[in-house]
Amino acid sequence: MPQLWDAIGARRKVVLPILVFCAIVAFWEYATAIRLVPPIILAGPSAIVRALQTSGLEILANMAVTLFQALAGFVIGNVLGLLVAIIFVHSSMVRRTVYPLAIAAEAVPIVAVVPVLILWLGNGVEPKIFITSFLTFFPMLINAYRGLRSADAEVQELLYTLSASRFQTLIMVRLPASVPFLFNALKLSACTCIMASIVAEWLASNRGLGYLIVLYGQRYQIPEVWATALVATAMSLVVYGTMVLAERWAMPWKQASDFSS
Repeated sequence: MPQLWDAIGARRKVVLPILVFCAIVAFWEYATAIRLVPPIILAGPSAIVRALQTSGLEILANMAVTLFQALAGFVIGNVLGLLVAIIFVHSSMVRRTVYPLAIAAEAVPIVAVVPVLILWLGNGVEPKIFITSFLTFFPMLINAYRGLRSADAEVQELLYTLSASRFQTLIMVRLPASVPFLFNALKLSACTCIMASIVAEWLASNRGLGYLIVLYGQRYQIPEVWATALVATAMSLVVYGTMVLAERWAMPWKQASDFSS
């Protein structure tokens, strides 16, 4: 009997979101069909599907550009954030000197300095990768620093008595203890990297999903605008889902789920 209730509960967690999603899509289509919302503002699901059929290849080609920029910035920003966090843990002088500057840099409105970045780096992928790296750097720095400092003090003392080097302590104690914190940062960065790449393309680009959204908007191709936005959303969900799967693989003992109650 308990197994039966567990099976029913598991199916309910899948079926209920699907039913809610279908209801939202149906109401969305109805609202646009009766012009409850002007078509210049919101396109219906059927119009978006037609836009995907007619402009799908163009959207996919530009999606590849955005995805490359986002993933490149994702990797660079997270690697640099982890490396700086490791330096902070092992050098209090560097931490006291650099950490306030890093917090101040986080407050810089990156959109305002994009024109300067374009002057420095050109109008290619470099400014977009820089912006994406910049915005993904700080979540990793903060979470990695907290995670590295969360290592068990008694285990560290044991390794110290065994004459373990700092590198050995880092690999055997600090990094394993920081894994949950690292994945928190990676999941935050997974969505941030796509958003940052698209915003950078809005401001100055001739390729990418952000460029397409601006272009379609100027042409009043509203279904294409929404189709591009939905493709960007799907891309963010795929990157985020990849991080969730990687987290479950790295921490199989973790049973908590973002969508479970």
